[in-house]
Amino acid sequence: MTLSFRSKLFLIAVSLLMTFAIASGLYLERELRNWFESRIETELQAHAQTAREAVTALPADASPEAIASLAERLGTATATRVTLIGADGRVLGDSHLPGDALHSAENHAARPEIAAAQTQTFGSARRLSRTVGKHMFYVAVPYTRDDVRGVVRVGLPLDDIDEVIAHLRLFMVFAILFGLVAAMFLSGVASHLMARTLRELVQHARTVTLRPSPLASDEPAAGLANSMLTLREELGQTLATMASERDRFEAVLDGMGEAVIAVSPDRRMTLVNRAARALFGLSTPPVGRKLDEIPDLAMLDDLVVRTEHEQSASAEFDLAGPVVRKVMARATVKRASGGTIIVIHDVTELRRLETIRRDFIANVSHELRTPVSVVQANAETLLDGALEDGEMARAFVEAIHRNSERLSRLIADLLDISRLEADKYEIELQPVALAVAVHRAIDAVEGKIDRALTAIDLAIDDQLVVWADPKAIDQVLFNLLDNAFKHMPDGGRVKVVAELGADEVRIEIRDDGPGIDFKHRDRIFERFYRVDKGRASHMGGTGLGLSIVKHLVSTMGGNVGFRPNSPRGSIFWFTLCREQPDTDAAARP
Repeated sequence: MTLSFRSKLFLIAVSLLMTFAIASGLYLERELRNWFESRIETELQAHAQTAREAVTALPADASPEAIASLAERLGTATATRVTLIGADGRVLGDSHLPGDALHSAENHAARPEIAAAQTQTFGSARRLSRTVGKHMFYVAVPYTRDDVRGVVRVGLPLDDIDEVIAHLRLFMVFAILFGLVAAMFLSGVASHLMARTLRELVQHARTVTLRPSPLASDEPAAGLANSMLTLREELGQTLATMASERDRFEAVLDGMGEAVIAVSPDRRMTLVNRAARALFGLSTPPVGRKLDEIPDLAMLDDLVVRTEHEQSASAEFDLAGPVVRKVMARATVKRASGGTIIVIHDVTELRRLETIRRDFIANVSHELRTPVSVVQANAETLLDGALEDGEMARAFVEAIHRNSERLSRLIADLLDISRLEADKYEIELQPVALAVAVHRAIDAVEGKIDRALTAIDLAIDDQLVVWADPKAIDQVLFNLLDNAFKHMPDGGRVKVVAELGADEVRIEIRDDGPGIDFKHRDRIFERFYRVDKGRASHMGGTGLGLSIVKHLVSTMGGNVGFRPNSPRGSIFWFTLCREQPDTDAAARP
């Protein structure tokens, strides 16, 4: 059977009232008994003092009958049991025993109240009396008569106390029953009113959910319902604010370039932003998992352990993958929650640039050392007296001139590379006749070509036009042709070919020289990289020509590459647009 809400309220109220009433009754009964016994003990002490004075007033030669008679009179006067005991524990008189029974009474020396009175000022006990067969409350005091010690004991049956307590208990039971009946009636009325109020409140609450406007009523339930409506509106605003803050926080985290991972005190991840998932290749956020459960994150677990002894800790790691990445991680303890925030930076590009910078400085220093040393040595030789020898002086001056030209070319190439990499090399794309540009480049390197040793073939339509910067395409063609001529053997041949594509032109510079070994092909466009370092330096190369070609062609929107020639030699190629591009993205200033 299922009880209604009203019935449940009624039963709960009645149960609480009954529990309180029973506990109160038991407590009152115990306190009343203690109070009665305390009062009786006080009265018995007073009666015992009176009896002691009467006993000490007896003459020294008083007979046993006189002593027994005194005990009987004292008991009658005080309505108590009065017992006079000698020093040896013998009963000398007892108001509840006839005179002939005194001789057969037990020795009372071992009675607890008697033993206590003989050693202290008084003694008391609540016990069953074997003499009269009743539960008694005894108080005993010592007395001295003619240098003889004895004990006066006064007692009352506990049955009298139990009888009074029983009457009080009966009264309390009737009072409690009356109170319970009244309380049950009031509880029934109260539960009915409360159930009705709650029903009205539920109805108003339902109304609030359907119609979010205040209720016009003086009923308490309506007031509470209106308060609920206000609370709902405030709660809704708070939740909306929290949701907005959460979305803003997540947007900021996901928009960060740095990877961020939040870890709880037990080293479980509580937050992983988008950059962290991308960096470590996590398809789903591993929230709730420990760092050491994911192999790529195990290194971060050691970093978090360090923060147990330090406020923050940082370290750099190599992140395995198709391309090894270098990451810098810093873990900081959150003071409020005790967790840890880990911020990871991908420093792969930074370390690569640092390596390039170091290599660049080393290469520039190496390239400058040789010509500077030659210039310095020849100048010192001239100063030491070689100027007097005209023929020798001319040789030294020519060496100084050659190396100064080499220094000039190196500095010019370095400036070009610097402007290109800083996007400060200004170009202007416009139609350029390719054949004319090739002839200009050939004329520029003509002074370096021995016509008897090297032949140049052209396979270019005189009407072919490409979109390029005139200065930039001249530099590209010059560097590629100069590179081909430097490495050509006697009787070599160079061919310049233009192949038309759908929207671009592919220009190739082919030679039948010694070619380039496979191991060098991926690096030939790097700065200062030389296939034959000794030969290139001897021929005055700077090691920057092909790198400049790559940057210039890329700036004009084309591509550059290399492939071996058949049966031998090399083919360097680059592409340019045939028509004007749709945007000026390729023409970066």
